[in-house]
Amino acid sequence: MPLPRTLAGRKVVDLSQFIAGPTAAMYLADFGAEVTKVESAAGDGARTLPGNAFGSYYARSFNTGKQSRVLNLREPAERAAFDALLQEADAFVCNLAPGSLQGLGLDGPTLRARFPHLVVVLISGYGQQDSRVCMDTIAQCESGFALLNGNEDGTPRLATGWPVDMFSGLYAGFVCAMAMLDPARGGCLIDLSMMEAAVAMMVGPMVLAMSEGDALAPPMGNRDRASAPSSIYRCADGFVYILGGLDAYWARLKPLVAPDAADAPIAERIHRAGEFDALVEAWTLPQAREDVLRRMQALQIPAGNVRPPEEALQLIRAMRPGAVSQALPSGEHVPAAPALFDGRRLPRSATPAIGGPRRPLPDLD
Repeated sequence: MPLPRTLAGRKVVDLSQFIAGPTAAMYLADFGAEVTKVESAAGDGARTLPGNAFGSYYARSFNTGKQSRVLNLREPAERAAFDALLQEADAFVCNLAPGSLQGLGLDGPTLRARFPHLVVVLISGYGQQDSRVCMDTIAQCESGFALLNGNEDGTPRLATGWPVDMFSGLYAGFVCAMAMLDPARGGCLIDLSMMEAAVAMMVGPMVLAMSEGDALAPPMGNRDRASAPSSIYRCADGFVYILGGLDAYWARLKPLVAPDAADAPIAERIHRAGEFDALVEAWTLPQAREDVLRRMQALQIPAGNVRPPEEALQLIRAMRPGAVSQALPSGEHVPAAPALFDGRRLPRSATPAIGGPRRPLPDLD
C-alpha cells in the first residue's frame, strides 16, 4: 500500500519562524503538501541557534520537506511575488506577532478580503486581538502551567522541549489540513492562540476543576495529581517511575511496600502522598532499577526506567527500526516521523538551505 499523500497537489506558503508555525507547515509537507518557506536573506531566526556544520539543530528539526524562497516583503517587486504565491496557494501559515502582520498588511481581515480562497492560519500568543509577542516559555508561565507543574516547595517549573510550541504547531497543522480538505467551503481565517493551546493540552482536566469551582492542590513536583503513590523513586543505581496510586495498582503494590499499613482510599492517599511515597522509596532504594522494574512488570503495575536521553535514543532505535532520525549519506540526520503506516514510515527531506529548493527524500528501504 502506498503511503498517505492526502495533501498532494496542495500548495502552502509558510511565513513563520522558530517552532510553532514551521512545525505546522512541516506536518502538512509530511502528507504531500508543497510547502514554500518564505524567509528574509538572513533566514528564519531559528537558523542562528546552536547547531553544527549542517546548520542549526533547531531549524533542521522543524522545517523538513520544504523549499525556501528569499523575499523582502517591504520591497515592492518582491512583495508582488509574495502576493502571487498567496494567489496560487491553498493555505498560508504564519506565526509572526499580530503587530508585525498589521505592519505588513498581512493581518487576518486583509488577507481574507484579498485572498478569499485561502485557508489562513495565524498562530500567536494571545490571539490576533492582542499584539504582544509571546514565546513558548512565556505561554507556559502565563497559562498557569509553570506553577501547576511546579516543584513541591511551590516554585514554578518549566518543561523543556517547547511543548506549547509543539502542541500549537500540531493543532494548527491539523486544523489547516481539515479546512483545506473540506469540499463544502472555500477559504477561512484560523486564529490559534498559544495560551489556549497550553490550557487545553497542558492544564487539561484541571480546567474543568477550576471552572467548576474546585480548589487545586499546591504544586506536587513529580507526583501525580490524580493518584498516589505515583512518582519518581530512588533506587540503588538511579531512578524509576512507578504509577502505583490507582486503586487496582495500589492493591498489588501495598503488600510489597506497606503490608502492615491500614487501607486508605485514593483521596486520602493523595492528601498524604508524601507518606506513601516514603513507603515506596524505602522499598526501592536498596534495589537496582531493573530488579524493581521486573517486579512491577510481574505485578502489572505501570513503571519505567528514568533514562539518560542518549540511552533512550538507542533503546527506541532498537525497538523501532528507522525511529528517531534518518542518516543521509553526508552524515546529516533528518528527524523521523513517529508513526508507521502498515509498517512504513513517512519519508522526510532535510531542511532546505536559505533560498534553496526542496531537498531529495532519503531512501527508507
